[in-house]
Amino acid sequence: MKRALIGILILVTAIGIGVTYKFMAGGADAAGAAGGPAGSGGASRQGGKAQDLVFAEIEPLTVSGVGGYQLSSVDLGDGPVPLIRIPLDTWGGYAALFAANGGAKANKDSFFYTRGKFAVELVREESAGEQLQGYAAGRWPIIWAPMDSLPLLYDALKTDKRIAPKVLGLFDWSSGGDGILVKNSIRRPADLRDKIILTSSNTPYSFMLLWYLSQNGMSGTDVKVVWVDDGEIALDMFRNDSRIVAWVSWTPFINEAVDPSSKNYVRDSRLLISSRDANQLIADTYIVRTDLLQDKPEMMKAFVESMAEASQHIDTKTWSDMADFYGLASPGEAKSMLDDVHVANFTETAMFFDDANPIGAYKIFVLAQEYYKQLGSLPSTVSYDPERVINTSIIDAIAAGKEFAGQKNLIADSFNKKAAFDIGDLENQRVVLSNDVQLFFDAQKLDFDPDSQTPEIKENMKMLEKVAEQTEFLATTIVKLVGHLDTAKVEEFRAKGNQAFIEASAQAKLVSKKRAEFVKKMLVERYKIDADRIVTEGRGWDNPIDPEDPNKNRRVEVQFISLE
Repeated sequence: MKRALIGILILVTAIGIGVTYKFMAGGADAAGAAGGPAGSGGASRQGGKAQDLVFAEIEPLTVSGVGGYQLSSVDLGDGPVPLIRIPLDTWGGYAALFAANGGAKANKDSFFYTRGKFAVELVREESAGEQLQGYAAGRWPIIWAPMDSLPLLYDALKTDKRIAPKVLGLFDWSSGGDGILVKNSIRRPADLRDKIILTSSNTPYSFMLLWYLSQNGMSGTDVKVVWVDDGEIALDMFRNDSRIVAWVSWTPFINEAVDPSSKNYVRDSRLLISSRDANQLIADTYIVRTDLLQDKPEMMKAFVESMAEASQHIDTKTWSDMADFYGLASPGEAKSMLDDVHVANFTETAMFFDDANPIGAYKIFVLAQEYYKQLGSLPSTVSYDPERVINTSIIDAIAAGKEFAGQKNLIADSFNKKAAFDIGDLENQRVVLSNDVQLFFDAQKLDFDPDSQTPEIKENMKMLEKVAEQTEFLATTIVKLVGHLDTAKVEEFRAKGNQAFIEASAQAKLVSKKRAEFVKKMLVERYKIDADRIVTEGRGWDNPIDPEDPNKNRRVEVQFISLE
């Protein structure tokens, strides 16, 4: 689901292809001269086809009008109490905030008032720039920010210590609302290199693109990005312009574009990956200004506690309050906004901010920082420690009190075992990601010593660690390990006759299967991957990837297969 229902801009730094984009084209006023309003899609239109694509260019993030935080007061019946105003765009992931506050307006029955004797008022603000400027000016000292945007936010705001962002907690994870559509001409991820990809400006969806490119040995500089904020325009361009091979999109488009019964169907396209496959990749946090956190630590603790309590109280009143706030037709429409998110409870929030979590806040910060350095949106010399923005002291203190210990961690084990058992033919399922991992095995050996210090085994373990991390991020997928053998002796066995070749080929399949089983054992025992998620197969010599170099065929292919 898009962060705004009708193509509205998101937080200025919440992006994946760098920072703010501006139009570039052959003329000084190319976007406006395109026959439509500037910013309507960045392409001239003729006969339903984009004629002159306008490519995105990275610009640094800047803010102005910085001031101290401002807390007004409100009297709810027992005397004046501090009032925090929080700006919100249209997004289902804020449901716990509505539940904690008992609606949008300050009221005495809110968890915030009960726990901390302060009030909260929710303010409708869809403008990206206004949210950030309000934060910097002090009007809105708490705002939302995707975890992947924090390196950019910190870099832009660090010079004034009052506004340096500190992550307090987690609103939600996107779970099915975002994805990447591709044309069927993209047969493998490497085919994206140097191709044109559509993405919205200033959105968190593109972080998924950067992550996906990185898993396949590329970076954001290896593709060409066209910024199109309006979903209908982007759909038309994706459908009609053969130069555009991929679209980083959102619901309902990622579902309708591949549905032949939908008016938005795009022939010869498919969903490459969605946030339901990578359901802990796009994480929405709430951040606070450093000066407010330092001055009011107990208030901020009560804020996080209130959000933790409210995660268990999202109900019909919450949906009604959200519908009123966003001007929706019914509470049911507000409820449907939660279909594509996973609202985090306290146990899940604590897991996300655990520095030992291989796919948590620390990891996302470090990954995003490196992606943005590659793009040039961060200086290549910076190396910000995640703890400059992540402050777990409040979460640690709440955890020690054990008030929310009974909240179950549902996202950590989000793999659908029943769906896996029901699958009869994995070959017909959507492959989200596929890697050829060339592991070193001694001749005739079915395993290796993971603790060996030889260069070959160290490289093996480095590659397995990457596979384990991918498995964690793609938490709802089946992992298929396909073993292959080098083909150096294939012709030698052919020369011995058909029967000898058939027997040797069968043995090759068994050996490659056992090597795949060994890799499974490593993932389960060493990296604690659920064994039920992993299936193995041995193909022996059947699918060589390089007929010129037989040794390259000694590999384990890793496929991540969607169950959705």
